[in-house]
Amino acid sequence: MEKRPDVARQLAEVINEPAPKSPETLKTAISSLIRSVRDRLDMDVGFLSEFSQDQRVFRFVDCASDANLVSEDSCGPLKDSFCEMIADGRLKQLVPDTESSGETDLVPEFTTIPVKSHVSVPVVLSDGHTFGTFCIFSRQVKPKLNNRSLMLVRVFADVIAALIEDARKGSEENRQRQEVILDILERDELLLHAQPICALTDRSVQGFELLARLSTDLDLSPAQLFIDADRLGLSSAIGLRVVEKSKEALARLPANAYVSINVTPAFLLQCDISGIYTPEEARRIVLELTEHEEIPDYDVLNARLKPLRDAGMRLAIDDAGAGYASMRHILLLSPDMLKLDMSLIRDIDQDRDKQSLVAALRGFAEVQGYKVVAEGIETEAELAELQTLSIGFGQGYLLSRPQPLATFES
Repeated sequence: MEKRPDVARQLAEVINEPAPKSPETLKTAISSLIRSVRDRLDMDVGFLSEFSQDQRVFRFVDCASDANLVSEDSCGPLKDSFCEMIADGRLKQLVPDTESSGETDLVPEFTTIPVKSHVSVPVVLSDGHTFGTFCIFSRQVKPKLNNRSLMLVRVFADVIAALIEDARKGSEENRQRQEVILDILERDELLLHAQPICALTDRSVQGFELLARLSTDLDLSPAQLFIDADRLGLSSAIGLRVVEKSKEALARLPANAYVSINVTPAFLLQCDISGIYTPEEARRIVLELTEHEEIPDYDVLNARLKPLRDAGMRLAIDDAGAGYASMRHILLLSPDMLKLDMSLIRDIDQDRDKQSLVAALRGFAEVQGYKVVAEGIETEAELAELQTLSIGFGQGYLLSRPQPLATFES
């Protein structure tokens, strides 16, 4: 015999889970709850209906394999429907036998759908608005249904109402955050600052990494801007704005210095930037790949990178040495430059393990013909140790903080 679900345990798990972030996760959560109650009460069909204007919509449905009596997203008139009569109190919420109770004659729908027993309750939101109904029914009379059955369905209806409200709140928050990002783009409040990348032998500037900053007083960091943009489908718009603004940086920064811009594999695959730069500009651009997840198809990414690299753009792998993903990028993308993760640089003068790893990466880079840049240099002791390890280039607060482009204009 199939074990019935531990309803209390599942209810606790749902309550402790973060609010659903998408329609798909909301559907999964609610459908799972409906199935749990249906199985627990040994009923054939469970559904959540929604009252939408003058229609009753079966929003979520779960049926036994031999009881496909209600179709998800099907709808019909709300007036005098079974669900409306449950919501306005014309019908009892707990009915073990619809024939003996007389409901069969009261509900026209019961002539086409063989409801012999049911437990049905309104789903009421915190503002008092009735969303719809949560109903569980069977084609068989169920004399064992009792007040405990009704209480179970009511508790789950309350949880479903909370899930719906959280999802609606999340949707509104997403809409508002999307408007914030679009306003930033429309008002041109995304700025680029530059941080010098220096030769460690004499601290001469060889290039600049462009870093996003916001000119607005909004409580939003550049890092959070990119996270939100990615989540809301606006990462390409942000990425293209950075690429467009990098042309201004190329014009304002010293002509003998390269300019590094941060890009993700997803951005490179979605957006063709091959025609944005002139040949002279392209030869000064370094594409700094910022991606900590595995790339599913390196061949596709290499194919997209080829015309860019043929035009003179160079490829750098960011955060090299920070984990397995960055090492795969190095092996499968054959970059021109490795940027050592700042976690390797912090206190490297006091850590023999870090010294050994950085020396090994430098040796590998020499064999492959890659340049090596140390990120996050903050102390003279770190700089001295990197010089001892023959690391050629670096950046960090010791050498220069990120500054407005005007600071470095020639």
